[in-house]
Amino acid sequence: MIMGMLKEKLEDFEWQINDATDEKKLQELFEKLAPVFIYGGYINVNDVFQVFIKTVEFYFHSEKTNGIHDPIVYHRNGRDLEKVPFFPLMTLNAHNSGFDITFESQTGEYRASALIRSYEVKDKEGMYLIWNKEKCMFERKKEYGYNKQSTYLYALLNGFSLGKSNNIYWKDDFIEHSNNPKGKPRQNVFKSANEFEYKKLVGEKCTREWSFTREEQI
Repeated sequence: MIMGMLKEKLEDFEWQINDATDEKKLQELFEKLAPVFIYGGYINVNDVFQVFIKTVEFYFHSEKTNGIHDPIVYHRNGRDLEKVPFFPLMTLNAHNSGFDITFESQTGEYRASALIRSYEVKDKEGMYLIWNKEKCMFERKKEYGYNKQSTYLYALLNGFSLGKSNNIYWKDDFIEHSNNPKGKPRQNVFKSANEFEYKKLVGEKCTREWSFTREEQI
């Protein structure tokens, strides 16, 4: 199986989505995108750390009244500002739940992003970095382990230089696997009482199967 580059797949997504009102079509596109995020490479951090996505969760919110709405999306009109600009393709967006890799419409139609829900971190010596909750820091270990909280990445995904090109980027690198994962409901996402404003219905979880997890170890 040959894995294409992430950037190309995300560009294809915008071309294929066309009518952002077909949720079945959207599900199919996410099923195609998921393997690229979890088997197709990693985030290179200053040539010191490698962040491999283990679980990716997709978020999609149309800015049109007749589109597919996902009001839990952070970066959208009407949440923090009446109107917010659209991110360039593959922007890292930090928010209260962690880090997204965005692929929003460049024509202003929808917001789309991939949340890094769980992940492995390795350093240039091949050691794993595992978050220690008691010490509030990453610890280096030889044994395999992964992290479940995207917010811990604040300790690694920083150091962007003003006015200079940065050294945090996506590196395409195919990971061998036999089967692509099936979608499951996203973690801690509930149905909303209003499709434009996020007011969750307590106890009624969102059933959209937009979460995908890699079983293979890095």
